[in-house]
Amino acid sequence: MPASSIQHARDIGQKLRAARTAAGMSLRELADKAEVSASMLSQIETGKAFPSVRSLYSIAAALSLSVDYFFPAAGNGAAPAGESSAALTASEMREASLTGAKVEGFDKPAPPSAPIVRAGARPTIELKGGVVWARLTAAAEKGAEFLEITYAPGATSGNNFSHHSGREFGLVLEGELTVELGFECYTLKAGDSIIFNSSTPHRLSNKSSSPARAIWVVLESQP
Repeated sequence: MPASSIQHARDIGQKLRAARTAAGMSLRELADKAEVSASMLSQIETGKAFPSVRSLYSIAAALSLSVDYFFPAAGNGAAPAGESSAALTASEMREASLTGAKVEGFDKPAPPSAPIVRAGARPTIELKGGVVWARLTAAAEKGAEFLEITYAPGATSGNNFSHHSGREFGLVLEGELTVELGFECYTLKAGDSIIFNSSTPHRLSNKSSSPARAIWVVLESQP
């Protein structure tokens, strides 16, 4: 892992141990409640393993904590400029939203009777790696996301491919956006659109030297 990731893992481990101790829980008790292995939990506490976003949300829920507890607060110098306090990638943010978790700065309540969202009032979050999501609805809509996404040059939705239930619709407004979809790779330019099943492993990147901006809609499959 890069030095910054190693330090991040250590910070999470220290915070986890402090929270578990404060809650009076043993490793085994927390592991059972969070549905993760005790050995993995031990490795996370000692900074030897970096938890997945899903595991971190499960651990936070088991400790009755907000997941924000495990991440550096904005403005304290711990997070690099341009990253959110959560420092999630776009793929991790998508996974977090599927669990119903709230992320600071992106869960603002809708004003009463507000069908319109003004351009300067969009709930916006800066994700790790130069990706920005601006929600085009005043608050989260059950089963759907309506977003304007911006990818800085070289930005990517994550190191790993993402996949989940649902269906996605994208329209590139400016710049170029590369969509890796299964074994295929597509470069979308301004005016191009794409539709695909979210269950197909996918990753979005901006491989150009200019920012890319797109409208993105994600419809989650209903049980």
